[in-house]
Amino acid sequence: MKIFWTASHHGKSSYQKNYDLLGKILDAQPGLEIVATEKGNYLDLVPPTIRTKLATHPQKLHYEAIRRGILWADAVVIEMSHEDFQLGHEATLAIQAKKHVLCLSVREDFSQKIDHRHFHGAKYNRSTIEEQIENFLALAQKDLLSHRFNLFLTSSQEQFLKSKGQESGQGASNYLRSLIDFARNNP
Repeated sequence: MKIFWTASHHGKSSYQKNYDLLGKILDAQPGLEIVATEKGNYLDLVPPTIRTKLATHPQKLHYEAIRRGILWADAVVIEMSHEDFQLGHEATLAIQAKKHVLCLSVREDFSQKIDHRHFHGAKYNRSTIEEQIENFLALAQKDLLSHRFNLFLTSSQEQFLKSKGQESGQGASNYLRSLIDFARNNP
């Protein structure tokens, strides 16, 4: 599974030990391919031509690399102990891309404020973080779209599905998956 993780640059002076702990725990998880701002390998996701073009704008290059990291990943982990507008925006980008997002903080559980299928939050400490990450990774892995299913519909069924998908802002495929999830969770 591909994981992108990031943290606030402005919070490094206060939370670097937390960032290091998070990186160590993620690196120890089997079967993960990890790209992270803390590792510096996130810039590798930007093609050289674009990297050259943005070289005089380091903030834009940084943002483009993060945006690409989110799109590349199967799931996103954000250390949010230092609340930051940019981190909130990045969480939203990941949610819009239908990626499961785990927002970790030593101060609060953001899932108490944000209710979304792809958003997960946890307040952590040294003794709880490993289990919280493992639980998140298991959930994200389980939810990866790994099975293709072909379906024949009448043209009116297809139009209905497209219409409902547009109304919900999810698109036809995600709308159909949400109906299946709802039926499964409410027998």
